[in-house]
Amino acid sequence: MTLAIAPTSQAFALDLYGVLRELDPNHWREDLEASMRERVLALKDSLSSLSDAIENASPGPALDTVRARLSELAHVMEGHLIQPNLPARWEEFRVGMLPAYERFAVSLRHLDIHVPSLRPTNYARNIYHVANALFCVICLRFLSEMNVLLLALGMATLAWSCEIGRRIMPRLNDFLMGLMGKLAHPHEAWRVNSATWYATACVILASMWNLPVASVGIVVLGFADPAAAIIGRKYGKVQLVNGRTLEGTSTFILVGSIASWIWLMVAWSTPAGLALQAALVAATCGGIAELFSRRIDDNLSIPVATALGALLILGAAV
Repeated sequence: MTLAIAPTSQAFALDLYGVLRELDPNHWREDLEASMRERVLALKDSLSSLSDAIENASPGPALDTVRARLSELAHVMEGHLIQPNLPARWEEFRVGMLPAYERFAVSLRHLDIHVPSLRPTNYARNIYHVANALFCVICLRFLSEMNVLLLALGMATLAWSCEIGRRIMPRLNDFLMGLMGKLAHPHEAWRVNSATWYATACVILASMWNLPVASVGIVVLGFADPAAAIIGRKYGKVQLVNGRTLEGTSTFILVGSIASWIWLMVAWSTPAGLALQAALVAATCGGIAELFSRRIDDNLSIPVATALGALLILGAAV
């Protein structure tokens, strides 16, 4: 029965994903307003049909969870649809539907039905990325390799302890998600937090025993990733893979190359030519990692891939 509902449930989830993505402030256009209500009403009809199909399916814990999530989606959607003057309430609708969609997506993944997570525009998160990168590269520049490794291990231990704890104690999960506030994406309430993957990446970088190389991984993630997110969401037109755009990926490589080039020259006195070569290779490796990161969080894949690219050039120059 899971195979029978997989196409319709995935199609509904993708349609809902598309609507919520277009309602993001960086994607919204005035010409979408005329058709948006019709699309939402069509989603409501699809939701009703899907709920009926799953209601008639064989009972089981996984399908019971999907049923509960569909009921939640219907409740949230109905609550917004009955509001007057809906076109003036699109942002309210989007914010209300985001967590319900993410919980529904998680329930589908338990049935091996894979749908994407939403990454809404979040300037506070972008600023945090940059500030966190600045803190980390200062530590890398002025601490010894052993102290950097111990600090990274401490961060990773704390992060993974919180991950385990919030699976056991739902109240801890609520507290941590509330503490993160606007910094967290909705899906991180039910998946390993990006900060945990970042702390894990820091351990891998510190284990390379090459602080200039490790710092390049941090710089590219901290500056190129937020820049790519902003440009890709606002101006991205040419779709590549996994929701990435040509404009966003190009921005990633450009910003990553410039930032790491300057960092290598200023912080580590790397010759300009060598620094530029290392920066270009590192940022390109990071851009490719970001492009194809689907099951692996890009806060892990980007800094590791970037550092390996820098190591390829700087290690050969030693």
